[in-house]
Amino acid sequence: MLTLMRDHVWEIVVTTVVVLTMAVAYLLIASPIYSADIVVRVDPPEPNALGLALQNQDMLPPPSPSPVTEMAVMESRSVLQPVIDQFRFDVSVKPHQIPILGDIAEKFATPGQPSAPWLGLKSFAWGGERVQIGALDVPRELEEEKLTLVALEHGAYELLDPSGEVLVSGMVGTPVKQNGVSMLIKELAARPGTKFEVIRWNELDAVKRFLATVKIGDKVKDSGLLQIQYRDKDPDKAAAVANALGQQYIASAIASRQLNDTKTLAFINGELPRLLADLRKSEEALKSFRSNAQSMQPTNEAQAYLQGGLDLDKQIASLQLQRTQLLERYTEQSRWVQNVDEQLAQLKQAKAKFDTHFNGMPASERESVDLIRAQKVAETIYLGMVQKAQQLQVRRASTTGGAHILDQAIRPHRPVMPQPVLVLGGGLLLGIVSGVVLVFMRRHVMIGVTDPRYIERQMSVPVFGEILFSQQQVLLDRNATSAGRKSLPGAAARATPPLHKGMQDIQFNTGDDHNRILAARFPHDSSVEALRNVRTAVTRDLARARNNIMMIIGPTPSAGKSFVAANLAILHAEIGSRVVLIDADMRRGHLASLFNESNRGGLSEVLCERLPLRSALRTTGIDGLTFLSCGVRPENPAALLMKPRLKEVLDRLSTQFDLVIIDTPPFLAVTDASIIASDAGASLLVLRSGMQSEEEIADTVKKVERAEGRIAGAVFNGIPLRRSTRNYDYETNYASDFGEDDIPHRATHGA
Repeated sequence: MLTLMRDHVWEIVVTTVVVLTMAVAYLLIASPIYSADIVVRVDPPEPNALGLALQNQDMLPPPSPSPVTEMAVMESRSVLQPVIDQFRFDVSVKPHQIPILGDIAEKFATPGQPSAPWLGLKSFAWGGERVQIGALDVPRELEEEKLTLVALEHGAYELLDPSGEVLVSGMVGTPVKQNGVSMLIKELAARPGTKFEVIRWNELDAVKRFLATVKIGDKVKDSGLLQIQYRDKDPDKAAAVANALGQQYIASAIASRQLNDTKTLAFINGELPRLLADLRKSEEALKSFRSNAQSMQPTNEAQAYLQGGLDLDKQIASLQLQRTQLLERYTEQSRWVQNVDEQLAQLKQAKAKFDTHFNGMPASERESVDLIRAQKVAETIYLGMVQKAQQLQVRRASTTGGAHILDQAIRPHRPVMPQPVLVLGGGLLLGIVSGVVLVFMRRHVMIGVTDPRYIERQMSVPVFGEILFSQQQVLLDRNATSAGRKSLPGAAARATPPLHKGMQDIQFNTGDDHNRILAARFPHDSSVEALRNVRTAVTRDLARARNNIMMIIGPTPSAGKSFVAANLAILHAEIGSRVVLIDADMRRGHLASLFNESNRGGLSEVLCERLPLRSALRTTGIDGLTFLSCGVRPENPAALLMKPRLKEVLDRLSTQFDLVIIDTPPFLAVTDASIIASDAGASLLVLRSGMQSEEEIADTVKKVERAEGRIAGAVFNGIPLRRSTRNYDYETNYASDFGEDDIPHRATHGA
């Protein structure tokens, strides 16, 4: 992996620079986003609404909501909807702009002063436009549909439906209602013809969209300090919306608490007439008794009975009043109502015992005491309720809502987005990661196999050699191409296709006495040195093969079969072997051009028995090397190769030469090579770096086995010079002093 990254370090660098450039462009084009926040403090709980001192705290209603609950309240529609209506967040207006170009133009524009159109495109917005919609109501079928607002001359405008039909035509500042659509535009600063995209959102979706721009959380965890944040492109609007949210929350809480007080006050006001009637009734009864009995002062025993009974009656009356109020909120089975019922039962039981104790008093005294006690209790309850009603009225006017604003939102000075450090740092990291991923994808997905070790690991085929891409071969082909085009007249020269790097040739004679084979022209090139290693491996393998016929195969065109075949033939001839090189590609063979020869008079004529074999064999000017061209193009090369004549020719050549090298067509493209495979003692698989996929290589190996052929090894050809292949230069550097006589001079330079 590290070797792969080191080989493609410049690709990673270029990718990183591109991503960084995009990050810088984003910083220049992106609109700044400002954030404003408001801090709200949730107050501690208040006593119960009636202010009654309860003997058992378990009978209190649940405590006031926690800060978490208050945050949920802040996100409720009852709080958000008024703010949405105030700032018209249920309507989105977006100018028609050309992507990126429109954003750049907007950077140079002044808000409220529309810029002149670029490139004459008048229907697009180019910055400076301003639209403020005061009201927009549409039928339900047009909700969330993309409507088009077109600015006209002198403050006029049109609103079009998705099909282009006019829905509303009006003037800025004037309400208008047409086709079920009512609209009011307060401000429209745009060139005539400028178009805007208008969407009237459904109430529920408007709340969801607005809530996505609002952030509510604890300022300090579990402290009761809540923070409301809002982000917008306009810093003034960001602060205004944040303040509006806080104020609306307080107003909602106040309204909620005032509602409770209103209900309690209504309950008390409903009870006051009855309590006053009870008081009047008890007073009249006491007055009537005293008038008839002509007695005004009770005895000491009666006084004790009166005081004790009065206290018990007050407590019983207070609990009964509280029970009545609780039943308006809770059921009789709730624990708060049941707690009151338990206390009432205890007080009534105590009162019964108390009454039993004084049963022996004279009836007149007891009746007097009961009337006085009833009058006192009725008077106390009535006056207490009147006082509570007055307290509730005062509290309604001073209700705080259980929370108050601690910090108001102020206009932010610096944007929170985009953040240059974060964007540039992220761009650098993303660029490096993208470069690594790109290199990895190209290595394993987008291009073919580039690692020779894959062949040995996955295919169990030994790699005889790894041949670097040769610039010398490119120069040889380029010179030959230039010379060939000069020799071709007019249109023929123009129609000549370019040669593939190091491999393809056209049928012409350059007039040069030298061939274009690398091993003959540049015998000390690093690629030739690698081919010498292949020669050694091939020689060892053929010693164990059934014959001396070596077939050169490749999965696809342009793998470099002809390059390897021709150079191997010369390198074997170099060590004294008698070699015959056969061009068996009767479809597109071009080995003859490497020797400045013509294809005519070759293998196809021999197989058709139009030409004797001895007449088709040609000398090449290289000692020990004989060449047999592909011949003229036959109509059906595969059928020609199926004839017994091919085996006769190969057997004859095998006995006459030390080595027979056959260059074949691409194995996967046509069936020609699979026909020859069974007659060859060994096959040499030529692969080009990055050219063949794993599947193509695997299919070639399988088809050779099915054709009863044997792959001796593989040659990895055309490997680009990378950092991990620098060691190949050692061969060239070591051979660079060939032919010099001053050996001490070489030693001085560290040879």
